[in-house]
Amino acid sequence: MYRPGSWKHQIILIGGDAAILLGAFHLALQYWWWKVGPNAGDFFPTALVSLGVYLLTLSMFDLYDIQKNYRSQQASTLTHILGAVVMAGVGLSGLFYLMPGVKLPRSSFFIQMGLAIPLLYLWRINFWRLRQEMLIPKRVLIVGTGEDGQTALDLLKRFGTEYHVVGFIDDDPDRQTRTIGGHAVLGGADALPELVQEHDVQGIIMALAKAEGERLIRATLQCRMKGVFVSDLVTVSEQVAGKILLTQVRDSWFVYAPGFLLLHGRMFRRIKRITDVACAGVGLLLASPLLVMAAILVAAESRGPVFFRQTRVGQNERLFSALKFRTMKGGDETQSPYTAKNDPRVTLMGMILRFLRIDEIPQMWNVLTGEMSFIGPRAEWDILVKEYKEKIPYYSLRHVVKPGITGWAQVNYPYGSSVEDAYRKLEYDLYYVKNMSLALDLKILFKTVSVVLLGKGVR
Repeated sequence: MYRPGSWKHQIILIGGDAAILLGAFHLALQYWWWKVGPNAGDFFPTALVSLGVYLLTLSMFDLYDIQKNYRSQQASTLTHILGAVVMAGVGLSGLFYLMPGVKLPRSSFFIQMGLAIPLLYLWRINFWRLRQEMLIPKRVLIVGTGEDGQTALDLLKRFGTEYHVVGFIDDDPDRQTRTIGGHAVLGGADALPELVQEHDVQGIIMALAKAEGERLIRATLQCRMKGVFVSDLVTVSEQVAGKILLTQVRDSWFVYAPGFLLLHGRMFRRIKRITDVACAGVGLLLASPLLVMAAILVAAESRGPVFFRQTRVGQNERLFSALKFRTMKGGDETQSPYTAKNDPRVTLMGMILRFLRIDEIPQMWNVLTGEMSFIGPRAEWDILVKEYKEKIPYYSLRHVVKPGITGWAQVNYPYGSSVEDAYRKLEYDLYYVKNMSLALDLKILFKTVSVVLLGKGVR
């Protein structure tokens, strides 16, 4: 599906951030020069390092999502900026310690942080208005007025002002007098070429529950040959929401759909495995003091083993024992597969470990042993998997890759506590399986940092 000007607007957003951060850096140094004199030394490398770290942390906190309406989500925007700036400050402190040649006076360091927060916030609030003024919405028609047509309309609304729905197309005369979400049904398939020309339509979205008829195919082909882009609901969902709509796919779709290219790519699997082992080894080593402290506190708070083992389903549906810190009273973990909000079984220490995601760190051992990866679908309890396979179509397809400590579904959907939640999360898991790449893995890692630091989806 065509997405007009997205990269251009993202460059504008990043460029504005760079100007703000370099300006804040310069103003902070001006204060230092005024205080101690002009012999400030060469701070050019420091400016570049500082800029790089800030831009990286802003990306980790999803602050380059150009579809987001920052004006209507001001509290969320400010929270994300605060988290990103604080994380950047911590990262720069570590770099200044490890790289003595790259330095910044302490007063200037904090002045830059203090200036960056309000300026980045105000820039994002005004970016949405600027983007609306710059953007010429692409005019589209939706073919189909049933539940799928409504789904297409809801998905397109997530693009903000990037797409403008002109109306709907439906052959049923009884439906041609209706309006859907404030948009009229303009006519049937025969009128499609004329409607496209009359309303200056650039795109057609096929949202039909059944196969297209011959008349509709001929009419759509005429439009396609005149330069109008045509997309189906599965593609729209994949590009807008990052998920595969299970209601729209059949066995043949998985056979013919592009993607699924890296599932058996030898080089990709080797790189992913090497990365997993290196990150898990370094992670366990760095986290060892924290793990020892957490183990002591878990043991001191309540009776029972420090670690909790549970049978999970891994790649190719092989069973393995997942290792986590025990966060519930002894024996309570096996009573219910789901953790309710404010679950009385969770101990005080367990609540803290869950909030900080420290209870997940022991799973790095499962990564080292090859049973898990850092990135992948969640490793589910074998009892739940048996139920899900009976009730959810294509559920087994998520097991063609190794389960992960974090993954696309985990960072895009809250904690699940029902079959319906498992169904929705599978739509994200299948997107990951279809589009898996090192770039997508890196994006998931960045989003994971934001999720962990902001405490999203904790139970």
